[in-house]
Amino acid sequence: MQEPSLFSSRMFATTVRVAVAAALMTNASLGVPTAYAQTAEASYSFDIAAGPLSTALTQIALKTGVNLTADAALTNGKKAPALKGQMTLHQVLDQLLLGSGLEVVQMGKGYQLRAVSAKSPAARGDDVLPEVSVNAKMEKEHAYGPVSGYVAKRTATATKTDTPIVETPQSISVITADQITDQRAMSIQEALRYSAGVAADQYGMDSRSDGYAIRGMDAVQYLDGLRQINTYYSETIRPDPYMMERVEVLRGPASTLYGQGGVGGILNLVSKRPLTEARREIGVSLGNYDFKQIQADFTGPVADSDTLFYRLVMVGKDTDTQVDHAFQKRTLFAPSLTWKPSDKTSLTLIARYQLDDTLPTPQFLPVYGVLKPNPNGKIPYHNYLGEPGFDQYTSESTHLGWILDHQFNDTWSVHQNMRWTKSRNNYSSLYLNSFTFDPSVNPFPTADQRTLPRYYDVSKTQSYTMNVDTNARAQFDLGNTFHTVLVGLDYAHFRKTGMAGYDDGTANMIDIYNPVYGNIDSVAPLTPLAEARMIQTGLYVQDQVKFDRHWVLTAGLRRDKAENKSEGTVPQESYKTTQRYGLNYVFDNGWAPYVSYAESFLPLTNLSVSGGYLKPQEGKQWEVGLKYMPENSPTRFTIAAYDLEDQNRPIYVMGDRYTQKGKIISRGLEVEGATKFGDRWEVLGSYSFTQAKYGVTDNPAEKGQQVEAIPKHLASAWLTKRFSIGDVNGFKAGLGVRYVGESWNSTHIIKTPDVTLFDAMISLDAGNWRYALNASNLADKEYVSTCITRGDCWIGSRRSAIATATYTW
Repeated sequence: MQEPSLFSSRMFATTVRVAVAAALMTNASLGVPTAYAQTAEASYSFDIAAGPLSTALTQIALKTGVNLTADAALTNGKKAPALKGQMTLHQVLDQLLLGSGLEVVQMGKGYQLRAVSAKSPAARGDDVLPEVSVNAKMEKEHAYGPVSGYVAKRTATATKTDTPIVETPQSISVITADQITDQRAMSIQEALRYSAGVAADQYGMDSRSDGYAIRGMDAVQYLDGLRQINTYYSETIRPDPYMMERVEVLRGPASTLYGQGGVGGILNLVSKRPLTEARREIGVSLGNYDFKQIQADFTGPVADSDTLFYRLVMVGKDTDTQVDHAFQKRTLFAPSLTWKPSDKTSLTLIARYQLDDTLPTPQFLPVYGVLKPNPNGKIPYHNYLGEPGFDQYTSESTHLGWILDHQFNDTWSVHQNMRWTKSRNNYSSLYLNSFTFDPSVNPFPTADQRTLPRYYDVSKTQSYTMNVDTNARAQFDLGNTFHTVLVGLDYAHFRKTGMAGYDDGTANMIDIYNPVYGNIDSVAPLTPLAEARMIQTGLYVQDQVKFDRHWVLTAGLRRDKAENKSEGTVPQESYKTTQRYGLNYVFDNGWAPYVSYAESFLPLTNLSVSGGYLKPQEGKQWEVGLKYMPENSPTRFTIAAYDLEDQNRPIYVMGDRYTQKGKIISRGLEVEGATKFGDRWEVLGSYSFTQAKYGVTDNPAEKGQQVEAIPKHLASAWLTKRFSIGDVNGFKAGLGVRYVGESWNSTHIIKTPDVTLFDAMISLDAGNWRYALNASNLADKEYVSTCITRGDCWIGSRRSAIATATYTW
């Protein structure tokens, strides 16, 4: 099969031209500033360390987007004080230049630095200025917007309303764009590595999809509050972290609001949206494994409009991998447009096109030769054991949608979120048949323990998804209580068609130690797949009640109807009522204990090995915890204990067929925190204990054992420091450590050892440029992510080193 030319040199050059053209369309030249009136009146959050005056002026220009010019002779030897707080452009310049003998004057739409006369009250003659502390209100954060640093204080994922996290009666983490940038996360599962309770990289390096579990259970992935993934291998295009403003982890059931929520939790990805202030950046990244990427992000007013704002995010990527022959290529365009005719109405149109082409990295290596001894020695993890000339995993996805908000009065407002998605997936694979592992009978499927058959598996699918969520919100006083009432209706329609063919996995032999390609002696004809549909309608109501200053009661109820339809089968209908209750007590100093109960209901489109559809998953959870989020402090801390029960869990068998394992019970403890010390230090830390066990199962050997591929212990820490070298400011260095405890297969026979991994970064902000070097798995440790009961192992990611240069204006 001919490989599509997805990322040729011509396409890469086209991506560069598009990025530059978009930059030029925003202004006549790269240095033209935003409108003076808008910039002068706007308020910004500044955090500038003491140092050279020229560096401080550059940081202000970058923050505000103004064109600020200065003769170097005027700033040489001049020192700037530390400045921190919420200020307008005029305020910060007045504080910065106080006593310097310099002033800034407006020149057209820009500003120019000049000396003042001796008679001017601005002239003091001091070269070193006193430190300035500005007491101002912190920049107002909202649940969908950017966050400065690692600590977000508000979210809408847990309540569908813009709510302080400290008032949310469930554990939730917000991974900000700043954290994603500092850690240079290249996938969603990489962005989750430092989050408590999340088994990120659960199945190692898998170029097809992101693998993770929350609290030992499956999680469902959402994009901007609407479900993104319904089935595997039809719409599993991997979102790029670069297009995200936030990645939010809500732990535990959430069906009261989302209906289609996972038992372990949901992962909600919040896209970058248009900003009212102009900001543009373009960057290039190079790394090992011949990694090449160009990324661009442009946002701001359209033609100096005060009602129309745009954003355009673009990514082009081409890289090899740690597995021979395997590669990853990506083309991403994500434009959006916001119309704000008034402060009460906002309409954002969102589009996205993404094309991913890969030669898959998973090789399904047998246990014997990875974690168990093999007379031929250890299998080289870099060997590609499929068929390079035949294998293909190509996903193409188009999203179109809108987000509408309108406030009628002080009480009532309405919100609607809609997205239509068309996805195409071509998956052709000859993959290793390691799935006959039985240590008591047949420790290796073949006598020589070096040759294995391969499955022939081909699927070509198309899927179409429509999601609409509409809700009305009322805020009002009732006696001594304040209510935020939410009433909503959401609708989802998923349809999948295509063709597929696969054999029994007994032919197409390959030497796993010295692979020779071209030995294809068994193929399977493609046959049409039965058209499958899933339709869900849910009606929900929620009330957030504040009383006696400190108490916050959250109560929710939802009724769902889910329909599964497949050609040639009897349609299946499911009805479910789910509920959630939570209570917080928020102390004035920022501490907030809470308790909550929640349920989940997850309709499944997977087909059972016995025919028909799987039954819906159902779950319930009790959680108690303590949060600490003081006002005006970049600090968050959460400790949570939970008891979670999951029923009707799907387990993949082969092809498009699944079985269900009955009941799993998960109990655990999670600790997570982040804070900032002064202007220089930022730290993240987490620890998780997860005891997830099989309760009811069709395999007696599994009962009472830890859930497959789920470590009991996870821990992580990430520390960054800003510093100067001589007179050069703008340096930042970071070091992270991740501990992943041992895990087992479902029958507790195959042990995957624990591993400790280190990550690091160093960056320099110099004027309009940011230079960064990131490394994950710094020691280049070769390790196994997991080996599972069916007999195959998944290999962890080796060292990745990426250098990035970004220009911002």
